[in-house]
Amino acid sequence: MDNEIYYLKNEQHFFDEFEFKNGYIIKNAKVDYGVVGTPKYDEEGNIINAILFCHNFMEDYSSISNVSGFREEINVIKEDYFIISITSLGFPQSCSPSTSGLNKDFPNYGIEDLVNFQRQLLSEKFPNIKKLKGIIGHSMGGFTALGFSIYYPEYMESVVLLDSSFKSQGYKYVFSNLANRIIDQCSEYSQNMYDESISRMLILISQIHYLMSFSSDYLNELSNDEIDMSIERFADDILFLDIYDIKFCNDFIISFNLESELDKIKCKLLIISFNSTNYYIPKFDAIPLHESVEGSQYLSFNLIRDSDNKNELIKVIDEIRKFLESV
Repeated sequence: MDNEIYYLKNEQHFFDEFEFKNGYIIKNAKVDYGVVGTPKYDEEGNIINAILFCHNFMEDYSSISNVSGFREEINVIKEDYFIISITSLGFPQSCSPSTSGLNKDFPNYGIEDLVNFQRQLLSEKFPNIKKLKGIIGHSMGGFTALGFSIYYPEYMESVVLLDSSFKSQGYKYVFSNLANRIIDQCSEYSQNMYDESISRMLILISQIHYLMSFSSDYLNELSNDEIDMSIERFADDILFLDIYDIKFCNDFIISFNLESELDKIKCKLLIISFNSTNYYIPKFDAIPLHESVEGSQYLSFNLIRDSDNKNELIKVIDEIRKFLESV
């Protein structure tokens, strides 16, 4: 990868095997990841300033460069922290339905599988990280970050959730459910065949997602011509994704729910919500999580997509920095 674009050094690793919770084993599983920053060591040679970044839906390890000002922020904090960003299980550039060649025969995965996939990479490539300084999870990546704090509560000192949740409900459930119903109706999907009908189906799915990705305030400020252009850009992006990867990711989102396990969280938790979409709504996602986890901190920011958010982004970054410094 171009370091001037991503600020991350691209690395690739292969597991001899990765075992899913359901017992399915994939051999020679590929993992893409990136690192940036300077590791700091204690007297025993252990890295003490590692930060794990967990990315959003259908993105990859490099997407840290595009999240809420982190492109510039990486240059600021890389002297203080050693940042590791791993492409998630189930997503392109790591072990996924499309890249494994299994397509529709790929095993269904749950939150423990997503966590263990990243945990295995950390243990195999960075055995001198005994405890993470923190985990930052953006959107769907927040699911993994929260899962880490539940299944490995002693493995990190802190977690930062950016625009995320603790369970699938409302629009999150509706989108994944409707998208998979559309996919299930496509005979080419079940036959492992790609043709124009797959592309048309992807565009339809993107249009459903579009309805849930922006606040009503933002959409009503646009002209109809601007909305048309915005929808077209949205559809173009999804054509680069793989239908099998989307289907299995939707299956995961439909079943995702950590509500009954939130009492296992022991680390410091910072929850940041953005009042900019219909997908993660503070009233139903961030605030109930904050109220369920004793000692957690909650902040809300008014970020409107595709507008000038510079001042708000600076506030977000400053709050994250202060939180990490306090740990």
